[in-house]
Amino acid sequence: MTYPLDPKTSAFLAMLLVLCVVGLSAPVPATAAEDEATIELGKSRFGEKCGGFCHGAGGKGARAPCLICGSFKHGETDEAIARNISDGIPGTAMGAFNDKLSAEEVKAVVVFLRDQQKKKAEAAQ
Repeated sequence: MTYPLDPKTSAFLAMLLVLCVVGLSAPVPATAAEDEATIELGKSRFGEKCGGFCHGAGGKGARAPCLICGSFKHGETDEAIARNISDGIPGTAMGAFNDKLSAEEVKAVVVFLRDQQKKKAEAAQ
């Protein structure tokens, strides 16, 4: 036997379901240790693939542009930077690294660069 729900109870249950689904899909903030591990992974991969010859130590610029100076010619968002790393930038010397770095490593490089930008900005104050 089923019991009909009154409109208020139905609305409440629908809202509760929405909140549960949204809450479960929300990203879980990283812990400080996870952040540091990601930064270290990004630093390592950046140093191996990007730093020495092209973008300089810590992304400060060399033959290729500074990546911690706060201005990007080919996209400012994390997603644009990750895409540039993965797919390269046509018409420039920036090659694609999608066959050399995993998606996790690309994300870590972006996190590392953002951390370096933050440190540079803090040092300037």
